[in-house]
Amino acid sequence: MPTGAVVDGEVVDPQTVTGLLRGLIKNAKFPKDLALVYTSRRVVYREMTFPEMPLAELHDTLPFQVKNYIALPVDDAIIDFVPLTREEQAQGAVLHDMVVATLRTGVEKTTTAIQNAGFAVRSVDVSAFSLARVFRDQSRDKAIAVVNVGSNSTDVIVLSQGHPVALRAVPSGADDITQAVAKALDIPFEGALEIKNRIGLQNVVGDERLEKAEEIIRDTTAQLIVGIRNTLNVYNTDHPAMVADDIVLVGAGSMLAGFPPVLASSTNKTVTIGDPFTHFIVGEDAKRQNINVHGPEYAAVLGLALGKRPR
Repeated sequence: MPTGAVVDGEVVDPQTVTGLLRGLIKNAKFPKDLALVYTSRRVVYREMTFPEMPLAELHDTLPFQVKNYIALPVDDAIIDFVPLTREEQAQGAVLHDMVVATLRTGVEKTTTAIQNAGFAVRSVDVSAFSLARVFRDQSRDKAIAVVNVGSNSTDVIVLSQGHPVALRAVPSGADDITQAVAKALDIPFEGALEIKNRIGLQNVVGDERLEKAEEIIRDTTAQLIVGIRNTLNVYNTDHPAMVADDIVLVGAGSMLAGFPPVLASSTNKTVTIGDPFTHFIVGEDAKRQNINVHGPEYAAVLGLALGKRPR
């Protein structure tokens, strides 16, 4: 995808995106019905408690019930929820739910570009819930944090007993690091991306230009790590009986050389690269293409295959 065609999950160059997608239909014979996984720094998650009521009724009243609790104008937002648990209290039963909301314009621009290419978008899911399905089995007897480093945002998903219990979109991602390098060295985005991928967080000596790039990469990555660490610290403080000490790292940004050990050292957590293929039988052709190397990048998309939620 050309740089700038999609920014923060939103299609900003629909002509280019639609043209590329038409090529998929023509050349690769993709099925026209599809599910969309959506990620953006403008996705808001909030765990909320409601009096017990039919789920359809709760869905219909969500805009009224959450308008004072999410930092988005509810009239311009798509709002949904995922049921977590039911609890009996003295005043009656309550439902603990994870509410998710994002601006309607971003989703609609993206789905319109896809539909104009000839696809039919049958469902839309956010990346955090898709990833929760992929890695839920690893959280059956402990809490884990799935960290999905995307282009413009990073999902931090804490799973416990197979369910998401804490979610946050950190407003920083892999493209922010690349753009910082491009600005510092006054070079195009593509050149900065090549340098970032080549040196990562490894020590560079003897090349003043690359030393400067490495410093920028470290500084920008440190800001991302602060957001991840703060999210986990808040969760662990609120849940001392089930702290998350393990991080499963996925997303295109997880492939930055040196990032896993730096994240482990900065958070004092065990960090592993997530393998989303454990739920799937990988064909021989895919194995020969070494598809496992790209597993972290495919994790959110593969989560759709484990259960799509209709919009």
